[in-house]
Amino acid sequence: MESLPQLSEARSFRICGFHVEPSALRVSGDGRVVRLEPKTMQVLVYLASKGGRVISRAELEQHIWEGRMVGEDALTNTISKLRRTFADNARDPRVIETLPKTGYRLMAEVEWFGQQPKASQAGEKRADRPFSRSSRQWIGAVLFLALFAGAMAWMLLQQDATLEPEIALRGTGPGERPTVAILPFDNLGGEADQDYFANGLTSNLITDLSKVSGLQVIAPGSVFSYRDTTSGTQQISRELNTDYVVRGSVQRQSERVRINAQLFEADSEQALWAERYEGGISDVFRLQDQVATAVIAALSVELSPGEQNIFSRYPTESVEAYDLFLRGLEAYGHRTPDSNRSAREYFAQALEIDPDFGRAIAGLALVHSREAIDGWSEKPSDSMSLAVKYAEKAALSNPTIPQIHFVTGQVALFRGEHRKAIAATQRAIDYSPNYADAYALQAWIMNYAGQPNEAFTVLQTAIRLNPVIPASYAEILGEIRYLQGRHGEAIAAFNRALQINPAHMRARMWLIAVLAQSGNTDEMEWQVAELEVSNPGFSMARLDYAFPFRDPLIREGLVENLQQASLAE
Repeated sequence: MESLPQLSEARSFRICGFHVEPSALRVSGDGRVVRLEPKTMQVLVYLASKGGRVISRAELEQHIWEGRMVGEDALTNTISKLRRTFADNARDPRVIETLPKTGYRLMAEVEWFGQQPKASQAGEKRADRPFSRSSRQWIGAVLFLALFAGAMAWMLLQQDATLEPEIALRGTGPGERPTVAILPFDNLGGEADQDYFANGLTSNLITDLSKVSGLQVIAPGSVFSYRDTTSGTQQISRELNTDYVVRGSVQRQSERVRINAQLFEADSEQALWAERYEGGISDVFRLQDQVATAVIAALSVELSPGEQNIFSRYPTESVEAYDLFLRGLEAYGHRTPDSNRSAREYFAQALEIDPDFGRAIAGLALVHSREAIDGWSEKPSDSMSLAVKYAEKAALSNPTIPQIHFVTGQVALFRGEHRKAIAATQRAIDYSPNYADAYALQAWIMNYAGQPNEAFTVLQTAIRLNPVIPASYAEILGEIRYLQGRHGEAIAAFNRALQINPAHMRARMWLIAVLAQSGNTDEMEWQVAELEVSNPGFSMARLDYAFPFRDPLIREGLVENLQQASLAE
């Protein structure tokens, strides 16, 4: 295999007015400076070095990831990042072109500084010059598409965190519950492989505080979008519409843990409380509880009688099992077939240590249901059966854990038990009034049960708590709009989901179906090609659980539209 040059040795170059500096992982131009991840920069350098040749997914994965198994969306997301960097348009590209069922090629001319890499010299005077337009025409086209699709990636969400005006109900009014955002705790251990521990501590702190009915707590998905931000407290609180912000750090060294935490008032950026906690690794639950209790006290929030003991219920007595669970939670969050399998292994290992660890049991139910729902399993019925088994077992272990009722609701939905599913999500919300994903799941279930208007109202609550919306929320909105007969808004929502996560197979599949029904053949065929490139293993045969509508006629119409698009059986 041809060796890949080190980024530190790669020459700088210019494309479309942008200056690319591989050694600095930096792209500058158009008044912006963007820092790329190493793998993203390696893909760009590799494409640039090939003189406009079409490069297959297999070749890119072989050279960039060096034969390692990676999720199918790794390359798709990398290409999407590069397009955002150059403000490129996938439908009418001027920088990177997608060739359906083939791969990608760099269309733009490359101007190398210094010696040009050998691999690109053959294409220095290639005949297939890129299609070009004036910057003004191109920017206008992009703005039109953005307005039409409502499509913004996370970077743009920093400027406009709304999904659409009518559901942008953010924050609280006078006299309502104080709103707090727990920002990701910094990992001061100096080892990147310990990031999961700091992330897990943050997530669990959010989970604990979300059980307090007197608080409004921003969901992990929104706060984790600020993990590497340099924004100040005031700006973050304004974007999330919060009254308070908690910042902190965690340092894990051998068997010791040190936690620093501070609570800031949003408008003044004044620190209202700060404390340091330290103990052995076996004290991690007690330390987390001390931080949560201190935040409650600093905000003068009164706990209801049923909330008095919520910080004394530890998820497991085993720190080792808890550590494996955190690793599984981190893997599950990546939402790829490979990371889903990794999460399953971590949860299983945690249960070998503590067979009664309720959240790890619920984790197994989640990964198995995800396999069936997203078409990652060759036998979806077997995966769903395992999901049911673990969901029922988790419910018996500790019924006060809200995540258990969440997975019970998800499994019940895809078994067609809509009433049971709605009841389960309501129990999750009862135990955790700030559980944004439980509201979103409840909205999803209501829509499949034939209640799109009620579903829309519930989704508004989810977005209040999780204002930097994930792709799944945009997809749910699209499905609701579809059932309401508002197909233009459904298309815009699905496009929004795909801007956030280009490898979101369900969103693209739904978009194809709505385009087919709307008679937009050209756009439908383009989306089918994108689906085949980003999800090579896609098959209609694996979608037994994809559309659990109570009304079978709706499902039949949707499947008919997908078949009209000639998707792979």
